Amino acid sequence: MSHVLNKMSGWIGWVFFLDLFDGLSLTLSYMFSRTVTMRYPDEEKWVPFPRHRGHHFLKTDETGELNCVACELCAKICPCDCITVVPYEDEKGNRRPLVFDIDLGRCLFCGLCEDACPADAIALGQHYEYSAYDTKALVVGRDALMGMPGKADRGGTVVSARLTTDDGVRVIAGAEEGYDWWRRIRRR
Repeated sequence: MSHVLNKMSGWIGWVFFLDLFDGLSLTLSYMFSRTVTMRYPDEEKWVPFPRHRGHHFLKTDETGELNCVACELCAKICPCDCITVVPYEDEKGNRRPLVFDIDLGRCLFCGLCEDACPADAIALGQHYEYSAYDTKALVVGRDALMGMPGKADRGGTVVSARLTTDDGVRVIAGAEEGYDWWRRIRRR
C-alpha cells in the first residue's frame, strides 16, 4: 500500500512541478517582452468604451432645453439615495428641475437612474477623471451636469494627451485617432 502511495505522490509532484515550470516560463516571457504600459497622464489617455459608466451628464434637446421633466424617478430608484431633485414649473408651464444634485461620493454608478428616466435626460458618460479633497465638492449640480461630456462614439483606444495645471489639474486629450491597447498585449 505504501508503495502505491509513493508512486502516486511522485506522479502528482511531477504534475505540480510542470505547472510551476509553465507558470514561471510565462512570467519570464512577459518580463523580456515589449511593455504595454500607457504613459498616463503625461502623454497618453484612455478613451472609454461607449458602454462605460463614468460621470453623469444631463441631455438637452436641439434648442438647449433640458430634457428632464423632474419626475424624480431617478431619485426614487437610486439604491444609495445620492440624487436630489426639486421640481418647479417654468414660465411656459413645463415641469423642470430647480435643483438636480448628484453626490458622486455615494454613487455606485449602477446606471439605474439612466434606465428609469422616461425622458432620456440623464446618462452615465465617458468622464472618469474627477476627485476632490472634500466630500462636499463631489456633490455636482444641474449646470455642471449639463456641461459634462457625453458618451464616447468609439472607445477603447489610447490617444495622445497632455497634463495641464493652468485651471486645476486636468488631462487634455489630443487627436481622436489612437491605438487599441488591447491588441498590443502578447498572447500565448
